[in-house]
Amino acid sequence: MVRASTSKGISFIALMAALGNVLSFISIQLSPIIPQIPLGPINFSLALDFSHLATFIAALIGGPVVGGLVGLVGGFVAAFQFGFSQGNILSGICLPIGKAMTGIAAGFLFKQIKSRGLMMMVVTVLSYLPEAVFTALIFIYLYPAFYGFPQALAIMVSIQILVKAFVEMLIMGALLSFIAGSRGFKTFTSSFWT
Repeated sequence: MVRASTSKGISFIALMAALGNVLSFISIQLSPIIPQIPLGPINFSLALDFSHLATFIAALIGGPVVGGLVGLVGGFVAAFQFGFSQGNILSGICLPIGKAMTGIAAGFLFKQIKSRGLMMMVVTVLSYLPEAVFTALIFIYLYPAFYGFPQALAIMVSIQILVKAFVEMLIMGALLSFIAGSRGFKTFTSSFWT
């Protein structure tokens, strides 16, 4: 188990957070679903974001604290791409917090669920539920208050984001299942248990 307070833990968190930001940047650039739609004072865009793959690996190896920190720092590129660069300060601030919530939930669930394979997909989807609720609440209640959105529009946007995110969780769960079962991953992670 990686501890966040050790030098090895800090290095691991930095490495995985950097990987999360790289995965985020590449996947967002390669898969724009909705490149940019102006919605009053802000712009809205939708793209696949696979940064949580690093979050899930960190949570699997290090538990909830490590998973949460990697989710938080690994969400900076997504916060810029979907938030600050679109004039959307609210998303820019809240996105890393939501990603941290997923990392924390994944860390707790990976401790409880020892099996691998298809259970990885179940854990990734369940781990995203706190972030999904957080995202829905932000869009449904804060967007109308901060940006003057009609609540119906905010609900429509949040549904699109959540559907895309749950598809991402299923894809990342399948990838994580494959990665965690590989000999290379087992060799890599064995150094953290010695």
